[in-house]
This record gives sequence, C-alpha cells and structure tokens, in this order.
Amino acid sequence: MVKFLLNRPVAVFMTTLAILLLGIAAVVKLPTGLMPDIAIPEITIQVSYPNNTARDIETNVVRPLRNQLVQVSKLKDIHSETRDGFALLKLYFDYGTNTDFAFIEANEKIDAAINFLPRDLERPRAIKAAATDIPVVTLTITEKGESNVNSFLELSDFTQAVLKRRIEQLPDIALADISGLTQPEVVIEPNMLLLQSLRIGTTALEQAVKENNFELGNLIVQNGIYQYNLKFLNPLRNVDDLKKIPINIEGKLFELQDLAKISLQPQMERGQVFYNGKRTILIQIIKQSETKVADLKDNLNKLLASFKEDYPQLEIDVHQDQTKLLEVSLSNLQSSLLAGSALAILIMFFFIKDIKAPLIIAISIPTSLIVSFLFMFLFGMSINIISLSGLILGVGMMIDNAIIIIDNITQKLETGETFFGACASGTNEMIAPLITSVLTTCMIFLPLVFLSGITGALFYDQALAISIGLGSSLLVSILLIPVIFLQLRKKEVSKKFQFSFKTQNMEQWYKTGFNYFMKRKIIVWGIALGFLVIGFVLLNTLPYSKLPVFKETETILKIDWNENLNVTENSKRIVNLFNEIERSGLHTYISETGEQDFLLQKEQVQTFSEAIIYVEAKSPSKLEKIKRSISDKLISYPTVAYSFNPPKTIFDFLFGSKQAELTAQVFSRTSLQVPPENRLHEVETNLKEHFSTIILNQTSSIIIQQDRLALYNIDYFTVVAELKAAFDQNFIDNLKASERFIPIKINYEQTQLEDKLTSLFITNNEGNTIAVKNLITIQPTSHYKTIYADKTGEFLKFDTESDSSSSIEIINSTQENFKNNTEYGVRFTGSWFEFENLGNELIFVLIIAILLLYFIMAAQFESLKQPLIILMELPIALGGSLTLLWFFSGSINVMSFIGIVVMSGIIINDSIIKIHTINLLRKQGYTPEKAVLEGGKLRLKPIVMTSLTTILALVPFLFISGLGADLQKPLALVVIGGLALGTFISLYFLPLFYLSLENKK
Repeated sequence: MVKFLLNRPVAVFMTTLAILLLGIAAVVKLPTGLMPDIAIPEITIQVSYPNNTARDIETNVVRPLRNQLVQVSKLKDIHSETRDGFALLKLYFDYGTNTDFAFIEANEKIDAAINFLPRDLERPRAIKAAATDIPVVTLTITEKGESNVNSFLELSDFTQAVLKRRIEQLPDIALADISGLTQPEVVIEPNMLLLQSLRIGTTALEQAVKENNFELGNLIVQNGIYQYNLKFLNPLRNVDDLKKIPINIEGKLFELQDLAKISLQPQMERGQVFYNGKRTILIQIIKQSETKVADLKDNLNKLLASFKEDYPQLEIDVHQDQTKLLEVSLSNLQSSLLAGSALAILIMFFFIKDIKAPLIIAISIPTSLIVSFLFMFLFGMSINIISLSGLILGVGMMIDNAIIIIDNITQKLETGETFFGACASGTNEMIAPLITSVLTTCMIFLPLVFLSGITGALFYDQALAISIGLGSSLLVSILLIPVIFLQLRKKEVSKKFQFSFKTQNMEQWYKTGFNYFMKRKIIVWGIALGFLVIGFVLLNTLPYSKLPVFKETETILKIDWNENLNVTENSKRIVNLFNEIERSGLHTYISETGEQDFLLQKEQVQTFSEAIIYVEAKSPSKLEKIKRSISDKLISYPTVAYSFNPPKTIFDFLFGSKQAELTAQVFSRTSLQVPPENRLHEVETNLKEHFSTIILNQTSSIIIQQDRLALYNIDYFTVVAELKAAFDQNFIDNLKASERFIPIKINYEQTQLEDKLTSLFITNNEGNTIAVKNLITIQPTSHYKTIYADKTGEFLKFDTESDSSSSIEIINSTQENFKNNTEYGVRFTGSWFEFENLGNELIFVLIIAILLLYFIMAAQFESLKQPLIILMELPIALGGSLTLLWFFSGSINVMSFIGIVVMSGIIINDSIIKIHTINLLRKQGYTPEKAVLEGGKLRLKPIVMTSLTTILALVPFLFISGLGADLQKPLALVVIGGLALGTFISLYFLPLFYLSLENKK
C-alpha cells in the first residue's frame, strides 16, 4: 500500500488537501461548550410555601410528596431539605437513565400528590439538571452615584422589563437568570383612630377593595342582525384608582384615601445582593446547548457595550467568567502544539542535519490535528474542556509517531537503500508496532469508561478524543509522511545528511554505558527495585484530591449569624464587615443575603440570617490576608458560623456540592420524625466530640386564647387578619396593572413589636373595641432550622472533617454508642465512602487495562513473556513520577493521573518499537546480546528525541503562574519525572530484562 501511495504523490496531496478543507469546515461548525452535553441524572423539586414553618412543610407537604416521588422508575435515591417557607427535593438516578422520561414521570407524581397537599400551596416546580445550566458569566447591574429605595425599585422594573429581555433575545442565550430584584406592592395604611371613631374595622376596607377589583370577562349582545362583545372594564389599574374607591359608612360617602394612606412601596425584602457595598442586581447567563462559547461572548460583549452607551447611568460588570477554563484549554492546546512542534523540529535538526526532515514535522502535526477535528465532527462531539484535554494529551504522541517514521526512513537511507525503497520499507517496518502502540495507549483510557456515573461519561469523551487524535496521527504518519519525505529528498544521501560527530558520540556513550551496566547488573536491578518500592510507598502516602490546589485569588465566604436577623440587618453587617477590613488587596466582593430568586436554584434557599459572599482579591497573598482579617472581625459575634470555600467550578455543577468527609445521620427507630428538640443534647452526647453540633432556631409562638374569643364574641379569622396586617402579611388582592399583577396589602405603621401589639384593637360583632394583646399569648420556642429526609424518613445530620485514616474508628465507636439505644439509630454517608467506591472501581479498571495491554502486546510479539518486560517498566517509571511530585509538594489528582497515563503511553510506545526492532534483528540471525545492543543503538535517537521533546515542552509549566499553569503543573511533574527515569529504564533495564527472559528459554 505504501509503494502505491509513493507512486501517486499528486493523488495523495490532493486527497490530503480535500480532507484538510473538510476539517477546516468542521472546525467552524463544531459546537463549543464548557463540558460535553451529557445528561445529568438528577431532578430537583422546589417547594415554596411562605409563612409556614419547616415542621409544617415537612409534615404536610414534603412527606406526602416524597412518598409519591419514590415510586418514580429507576430512582436511585431521594433527599429532601426543608426550611421555613421552602423545601428542596433532589431525585438521583443511575447514569444512563432517560432523564426526559424521568422528568415527565416526576411531574405526573407531583400532579398525583396535589390532592393530598394544602390548597393554597403553589404547585411544586421540577427542574431537570443539564450541563448547560452552568452560568457562563455573571453580570451585576448597579446604579451610578447614590441609590435609594425608590430608584432601586425603578432599576428593578427596568432590568426585568428591558435589560433581561434584550439579553435573552440573543440567539446564543437560553436564559438570563436574575436575582436581587425589588418587587412593588400597594400598601394601605389605615387611620386607626378615624376607623375607631367610625366604629368600623379594616375588614370594611378589604371588602371595598375586593368589590371594586373585578374581572368579569365579556358579554355577547345581539342587536338586530348585529352581534357585539361587551367587556366589563376593571376600574382599578393604578394607585390613583385605588385611592378613589368609594365607601358608604352609615349613609356618608368616603373615598379610600380619606380613611387610609395608600402608596406604592417595595415589598418586604426576603433577599438582597450587594456589589462592593452598593445594592445591585445579579444576572446569570445560561447558554444554549449547541452554541459556541466564543460567539456568545462576542455577542454578549457587543450588547453590554451598547448598554453602557444607551444607559450611561448604569454600571454593568462581568464576574465569574466560567469560559476562562475553556480558553485555558484552548491556550494549552495551542501552546502544546507550538512548543512541541518547535522543540521537535529543533531536536530533530540537532540529530539530523537537514532542514527538510524537521519541516515534515511542521506539516504533519497540524494536519493530524485538523483531521482529528473532522472525525470529532463526524462523531457528533463538541470542543470542550474534556475533549480538548484528550487532544492535548494526543499532541505529544502525534509528534512521537512522526519522529519514529522519519528516523526509521533515515536509518534505511544510511544502509544504502534508494529513497523510494527506504520510504517504503522504513514505513512498512513500523506499521505493526505503531498500530500496537496506538492500541495500547487507547486501551489505557478505554477501560475508564466503565467507571460509574458521570465520571465514566466524561472519560468516555476524553478517551474518544485521544483515540481520534492518535488514529489521525497514525494515518498521517503512515500515509502522508513517507510521500512528503520522498518528494523533499529525491537525491542520494550526501555527507550533509549524515549524522554529526555528536550523534555518533552519543551512540558510543550508550555502548559504553550498556557494557558497564551489563557487567554490573545489580546497579540497574537495584535502581529499578528502589523506585518500585518508592512508587508503592508514595502511592499510599501522598495526599489525594479531585483537582490540583490552585493559587486562588477568589473565595466564597458563607456566613450564618445564627440570630433572628432580617435581611436588611444581615446586609448591613456584611457591608460594615468589609468596610472594616484591610481593603488594599480587595478587588471586588458580591454578597447574596437571604433568599435568592434564581429560577435554576438547585441549592437550599438561605434563611434571612445567612449570606454567601464572593470575594476576589488582587493576588493569592492578598486573599490570605483578607481571610485572616475577616476571621478576626467575626470573632466578635459569638453565635456566627462561617467558612471559606473555593468558587464553584463546572465540575461542582456536574458532581454536586462538596460533601463532608463523614456525615452521621441520626434517625428515630420508632417514629417518622427526627428526635424532638428537647432530646437533641442526648443525641449529641452519643456522638461525642467528633461531629458538628446543631444550632436551633429561636422563635416565638402566638397562642390565640379561644375562650376569650368566645367571651368577647370575636371571630378567630378576624384576629388572624389583624395580626397579619400588623406584621405586614395581610394580603387582600392583586392590582391588575398593564403588564403585571401588584399585590395589595393592609399594613400598619412600622413600630416595635411590643408597641404594635399594645396599639392593636379589634371591633367585635357588637361594635365594642377590644385590645388584641388581651386575646393572645406569646411564648418563646425553638425548632430545627433544617429538616433532612431520604427514602427511609427524617434524620439529623452531623458532619465531620476527619482524615480518612480515622474514619473507620469514628464509625465503629459511634455505632457502639448507639448499639443499645432503642429509640435512635445512626448511619453514615460522606465523601469517604465515595472515595472508597471509586478506589475499588479504579482497581477493577486497572486490572482490565493491564490485561488488555498484555493481550495486544502478546499478539504483536507472538510471545507470552515479552509483554511482561514493558508492563514491568510502568510501575518503575511511576516511582520516578511520584518522586518528583512529592519533591514539589504535589498531590495525586485528576491532572497527575492523566500525566501518569501520558507518561505510560510514551514509554510503552518507545518500548514496543524497541522490542520489535530487537526481534527483527533476532530473525536476521543476531545473537540475543548483539541484537539487544544494536537494537538499542537504532532506537536510541527516537527515544531521546521523544523524551527531550516532551520534557522540554513541559518544563515552563514548573516556573510560570496562572490558572493554566497551576492546572498543568501536576501533569508536567508526573510526565517529566516518569520520562526521565523511563528513558534510563528503556535504555538499560529493558535490555537486561529481555536477556534474562531469553536466557531462561
């Protein structure tokens, strides 16, 4: 086949150009995104039931709903968190479940449960999780200059009516999720003294509003041969219409404004957002699934530029740009391609004194990459962080394949073959080992798809990208490189193409070293055994983590004051806190206090006393100073609980929030409910000091005295209405304005709670005035802030951040404490169990990968022993990788694991070809010792070139800073350490091991 292609260079070049043209078109068409468009097997159910306690919502709403939802097909688990006014249920499914069908079935179960739920409950809302739900960027909309209540209310109306709509008109944007708005309401403040003198109550005002606020629809009226639609117009359209409502009191006509003050005001704040101490509105941008991120950013930046020009009174800023990770991946791919190609060209020019051979590298690598994009398009893939990481890994191996083919052709030329013969035989000789090396590298990754859940799905995308990249490189190396080589060098080999004296000296040095170690085998065996032991020890002692530790300039501060604060006081404390700390290193902060209004809310709603603050510093050292300063200031609040966490990344959206190392779930053996509040201390005593404590929510309860209502002839609901009005909760009706409904409420003048109750009176059925404080009793109570439950029922949740080594001891001691407790039991969850399961799965996957590698190499070498040589190299090289990782205080994480795979692929690639070369020499009649020596000399240059190219390309990551460098540093350390040792192992250990196996025959 190669000879046929060598005789048809024009056809080969034209076919290549056609494929490149298609590849370029595919690059333009390929969708880009942060992550692959994979189905996340999770559904979130939101329940909103304002003005109800967590216990009431759990008993009357969540429990019946949970009992219905557990019947959803293929449900893996269900968890619910219930707080005052709100509940969140999360349904988890096995990966691979059709979430579209599950979503439909979940809604059917919600509809079936409606009959058992309170009538005034808004229908629970189901949200299907998707990778595209990740906010691409976050915007803050702030007024320039000073802001007040009324101006911010106008800004909220403008943002919702204009800015949000204009953003969502962009074709690349699916949703502009908004929070921090202030909504208007019509407030009627009755003149109580006047009402008492007229011997009427607030119920008369309510009745007047309801009688005049109607919508009766149309009447069809016939007039002869004509027919008309007559519509009853609602006379109430704005606040002025409300003021003019007539009220007849004992024959005298009043207007509503005569009896009460009527105004348009902001609703009671349930949540606020501040940006650098100023009230702001937060908008999270959600992209369409098939949209290119670059196009979205360009269009969004243009729109924001027009906003700043059209609305100069507004400040619009961009924060938490998640596309940076994608940009970093693209930058890494570009830098890997440029650095790898440039180094390969320089190193090859050093070894082969001819500019034409390195030029082939410069042509083949971009060609392989463009062909890879074409295949990605045909396989329906997208350009995302995962697929790009696969291509980045493949770039080094693309260079390796090209070097091997060019070097082998050059060696054939040195033996005196013609150009045509050298290109044909040099390529044909390497086809089988190159195919084997590509298959072995793919076999390292492909078993990872057997990992459960989303982890396996992500590795599938990466494995496919690597396989495409290596397959494309293999095709280019076999089909294109020999043709280019032949066309560039059609003259006989002259002296200028011979190896320089430096290369010849290198071969002499290798021969000297080989003879030295052949006489002192114990040194090589000792080095191999030593690094084998070191690798095993470090594998068990190095820390484990999901991702590398970045030098962060951002953090998320979570605060719970554990006091009955309103949102305004909460925000005030946050602003004062940041005004008091050292602000020279602070770049920006955004605080979200109380409840937030995001439509795609998948986390539990905060209480009024909680806040989440995004903090961005000017440098990592400045961030540490800010953290210390905040901690020092918060000490003055004895009940406060706070924590610093890294900002959420796309991986957190996919894999869920970070769990505690170990969580104890205490449940009742005799009841569906959690242990009562007065038994909490007993439960915490059994848990000892290992776990966190639960802080109860301190509240007050109003008890209406039924006997006094009967004595004074007062209706129960009249008392409730008056109390709601006093506490700004007495909703009457909605004002049907032109574009929306505005709630109408009766409120009293804002005063202290005691003053309100003292001045609150009710007119009974006989017209007598009765003080409300004589009809009620107020007593303090405490209840759980959050009620947790799963399939089995409610439980109390206690977290601990113990290290993995002590987790088993804590579990055993805690279970022993509850062993004889007949009322309460304990069970455990947490990330410790996840790591245990993941570890077991990785061991299973590793066994499969090793067996597949062995099978492929055994088929290639027609030997059951020779694959053991290569497999033995890997754990030794791993010792070198982990040693360098330990020296730089690194951890074993996803990036270092990928580095191990890359390092293993390169070493396997070189070793397969080296053993293949030795076997060819054996077939030509060489003795084992001479075949090993000559094969080592023939493969010396490709091994050194490949190792130098890869190592030098990665060295800059060890000395530069930034997100991309921090992400790549563990990978660079592992690859450099493994290849440095692996090169020595390939040159000297492999021949000794080969000879030891051959001599045993």
